[in-house]
Amino acid sequence: MKKFINVTLLSIFLLAGLACDDGVVNLNKEPLGEPSSSTLYTTEEGIHKLLNGAYAQTRSFGLSGFGRFVAKEVGSDDTNPGSTPADGSVPRMEQVNNFTYLTSQGDLSSYYDNNYTLVARANLVINNAPDVEMDSGLQSRYIGEARFLRAFAYFNLVRGWGGVPIYEEVPGDPEEASQVKPRASEGEVYQLIISDLESAVEDLPLKSEYASSDLGRATKGAARTMLAQAYLFQQDYDNALSYATDVIDSGEYNLLDTYDQNWSVEHQNGAESIFEVQFITRDEQDISNEWNKWQGVRGNIGWGFFSPSEDLASAYEDGDPRRDYTIFFEGEAWPGAPEEVPSFAEGADPRANQKTLLPKPWPVGYPSNSPVNMMVMRYADVLLMAAEAHNELGNTGEALMYLEMIRARAREGDPSVLPEVTVASREELRHEIWQERRYELALEGYRYYDIMRYNEVEPGYAKELFDALGKTDFDPNKHTLFPIPQNEIDFSGGQLDQNPGW
Repeated sequence: MKKFINVTLLSIFLLAGLACDDGVVNLNKEPLGEPSSSTLYTTEEGIHKLLNGAYAQTRSFGLSGFGRFVAKEVGSDDTNPGSTPADGSVPRMEQVNNFTYLTSQGDLSSYYDNNYTLVARANLVINNAPDVEMDSGLQSRYIGEARFLRAFAYFNLVRGWGGVPIYEEVPGDPEEASQVKPRASEGEVYQLIISDLESAVEDLPLKSEYASSDLGRATKGAARTMLAQAYLFQQDYDNALSYATDVIDSGEYNLLDTYDQNWSVEHQNGAESIFEVQFITRDEQDISNEWNKWQGVRGNIGWGFFSPSEDLASAYEDGDPRRDYTIFFEGEAWPGAPEEVPSFAEGADPRANQKTLLPKPWPVGYPSNSPVNMMVMRYADVLLMAAEAHNELGNTGEALMYLEMIRARAREGDPSVLPEVTVASREELRHEIWQERRYELALEGYRYYDIMRYNEVEPGYAKELFDALGKTDFDPNKHTLFPIPQNEIDFSGGQLDQNPGW
């Protein structure tokens, strides 16, 4: 927590000063220096910079790089740590992959800390914007965006750690800042998430109401999508379906013509996109694409971490085009360069995440200077949530309808692949929907938390899955939640209790 208080607040002030003036996507302004607190917290321009500083945190190493990958993917059946056996970063990720990690695991601590940094930056806007004289509509929108980002951070935290400390105010002085709050209950964290998102729904524009320069900012659709997700994780299928249906009925979103378009630069923030972390190529090469550079082809471009597993590669139905759109296999030609077959480093997994790769010609400094955004929410997930909620509520026909929409797009007009699902029982259809989520959303940060969610619906599900993979150290009485980072426990002086089993 001491790290959170000191390093986090310092980074807030520095990054807020460097945040751009014209939105999340357009970052071509010259740096304006560090504004004084008299303007940063009391003017419309200052609030704008604070908000952009919160968005900038979503691009951090912890939230779009190692921390995110380790918390949301590495322990699942979809990814391996990747890289090469000689890489010094691999052993600690192997421990997460095999459920032998300790309470001091650094990547999980990084993810925990970086989410709290996002909370702090969002709080600066939420706490200060109401007192600033500015256009009331813009004021409400800025607060709505900050509430969305705070909910996003707490949703990451509650799924990984359960109940965590809740901070809704910026500390007023160093003494107050040094006080560690006890953990709230899981239910209390979800109450905050839902309250923030309901407020955001009221205050945020529809996606179509934003100017093109502001695409990438939070919208009503993004808030409603996260509400559906939050309710789904609590097995509240009525509310999950209600919010998913709101997104569907809004007319703001559609599935793109082909699956692969979701990761092309030309279609970023497009019809299927609900929320994605924004990256941009700049001559200055001063915005590092953590999502892109740590993946890629080890030995050619990128570091080769978080490689798709053989289990994922073999899981797809025969002929499913999503397999090749998701996994780049050794021996394939580089996208955009049909004569160039990159070599993988010796000992590296012979697979890479196709969704991160940029076709040639590359910009200077690729992959760190890559313009490929990190997809966080897209319309396909909404349709699959609607299918799952309908099925759990006994509406088999509606569930099959939404499931078929996903499969119809995936088959790309070839009736010989991906036949329509016809199972009738709720349990069979539940597993069909869960499998479809795996194929459709692979490597996008859903799988590990989904497995733990399924385990709540069907106790024993995770143990059976991990045992089949040889991950026999998985303990359902311990590993369904991550441990509170040991440095937080130590600094709290007994205020923070540890999760069961740790």
